[in-house]
Amino acid sequence: MPVQIQSLERGLHVLEMILVSGGRTSSVDIAKQLGVHKSTVSHLTSTLTALGYLTKEKGGNHLSPGPKAFLMARNLMLSGEVLAAARPALEKLVAETGETAHIAELRGLEVFFLENRYPDTELRVQTQTGATQPAYSTAVGKALLSGIPDHIIRGMYSGVELKPLTDKTARDVDSLIKELQEVRMLGVAFDREEQTPGTGCMASPVKGRSGQVVAAIGISGPFGRVFAEGVDHDRAVLSCAREIGALLEKRGLF
Repeated sequence: MPVQIQSLERGLHVLEMILVSGGRTSSVDIAKQLGVHKSTVSHLTSTLTALGYLTKEKGGNHLSPGPKAFLMARNLMLSGEVLAAARPALEKLVAETGETAHIAELRGLEVFFLENRYPDTELRVQTQTGATQPAYSTAVGKALLSGIPDHIIRGMYSGVELKPLTDKTARDVDSLIKELQEVRMLGVAFDREEQTPGTGCMASPVKGRSGQVVAAIGISGPFGRVFAEGVDHDRAVLSCAREIGALLEKRGLF
């Protein structure tokens, strides 16, 4: 029988309970569920907070996942089964918009492009599968970051320079958070020449059954074409993300 380390086991139980609760759990609640004294839970949560896996709300007793917990979760790759399920929807998005379509996930502070589908036209954005780009300057990145609470975003970008890739790139965390709040309201993120001059992008988060953001669907193309007057590419992107989210939920993948 494998040797179990009680303190490690309890620490993982604490982290799991807080993740499942959505950040509305207190030390008292945890102590009751684990059947241990509150002081034991206090030692465990203090350690997890110091390491960045938990955060405690200001002026309250509730605990929520910290930056490390989010970063670890975002480093888990989407499976080949997920990508296979998403592929037809991506191809449909290309047909509807005439632009390059992709699915991406967050790895640390960068987006990783998992799958791309291209339009049959010479003038197109040729994003490569396996390519990475900064999350703060891309539509797919902002769609992915929109699923993370603002205070966690501040922790993730603490001490990180937001390098201006163009004259339209967000240069501070406050500007980034303002954009993320708009993404949460609209369901769509935009990149208006923030990553590359002359290029425009739109993206929407793909959500799992509990509402967590598991990926992002986006399109990229020449700026004037993506944001042409009278074009409803944002609706197509949002619809594609919802379609993939529903499909993943139906198959029990997320």
